[in-house]
Amino acid sequence: MIKITLNRTPTAIPTLDTIIRGGFPSGSLVLLIGEAGAGSTEFAYTSAALHSMLKKNPDIKRSATDQLKILLQKDENLKFPETICYISFTHAREDLIAELAHAFTPDFPASLSENLVFRDLSPGSLFPAYKEDWQSIKSLKSVDEEREIMKELVAVLDANAPNNLVIIDSLTSLFRACSRLLTWNDKISFLEELQRKSKKWDGLVYLLLGRGVFESMKEEEMMGVADGVLVFEWFEEGFARQQGMYMKKFRGVMPHISKDFIIRFDTMITNTDGFVVTNVKRIFGRK
Repeated sequence: MIKITLNRTPTAIPTLDTIIRGGFPSGSLVLLIGEAGAGSTEFAYTSAALHSMLKKNPDIKRSATDQLKILLQKDENLKFPETICYISFTHAREDLIAELAHAFTPDFPASLSENLVFRDLSPGSLFPAYKEDWQSIKSLKSVDEEREIMKELVAVLDANAPNNLVIIDSLTSLFRACSRLLTWNDKISFLEELQRKSKKWDGLVYLLLGRGVFESMKEEEMMGVADGVLVFEWFEEGFARQQGMYMKKFRGVMPHISKDFIIRFDTMITNTDGFVVTNVKRIFGRK
C-alpha cells in the first residue's frame, strides 16, 4: 500500500489557519475574488508579509508551527513557502512597498522587502516607449507585445513559482493587457494549465480578481478552474457595513468547513495585523 503524505501551506494569517486546520493544500491555485475594498487585496498583502516575518524570525515561526501541527490530520505536514513572488501588471515595486507603508505598521513593508521577488509586467516596464506615451492608457499594443507579456509571465512563473507563494495582481489586468491575443477560450485554457502547473510547483498561487468585472457565466467558469475560491464582500450588519469572506469552493478544505457548519467569516483590516478573521458565522443552532 502506497503511503500518501499531504502538505498544507499556511496562509500565515493566524485567525484563519487555526480554523482551516493548518492551511491550504500545497499546490493550490486560489482565486481571491472580491468587491472593491472588501479585503481581497489585503488578504494577499497580509499573507505575503506575515510569511516574510515568519522567515525572518525563526523562533516565532517555530512557535506557529508547533501550534498548527496540532491541527493536522494523519499523514499531513506543514510546508511554508521559501519566498514571495509578486507579479503586477499595473504597479512598480516601489508602489507596492509604499502602499504597505501607508496602510500597515513598518514591519509589513520592511519584512516583505527582504523576501520578495517582484516582477513588473506593465507596458511601461516591458516596453520603454510607453513610459512617456499616454497612448498606452488606451491599450494600443500590438499582438506581438501582448505575446511578449505572456512569454514574460510564463518565464517568471517557471523560475519563481516552485515551492513559493505567488501573487498575480491581477487576473483582470492580465486579461485586459492581452485582449487581442487571447480569446476567451484561450484565457480559460491558460487558467487550466496554470492550475496543473501549480500542482507541480507545490506552493500557493493567489489570483486577484475584481467582482463583477466579467459577466456571471465567465466568472463561474474561472471559479470552476481554480482549486479554491475565496469571495470577499460587504454585507449589512444592523446599521453598519461589515467586511466578510466565504469559501465558494476549496478542494481539501471545504469538507472541514462544512463539517463545522461554517457559512461565513466576518473580517476586518487593521494597521497592526492586516487581514483578520473576527468571527465565524455558522448555521443557526450548530456549533
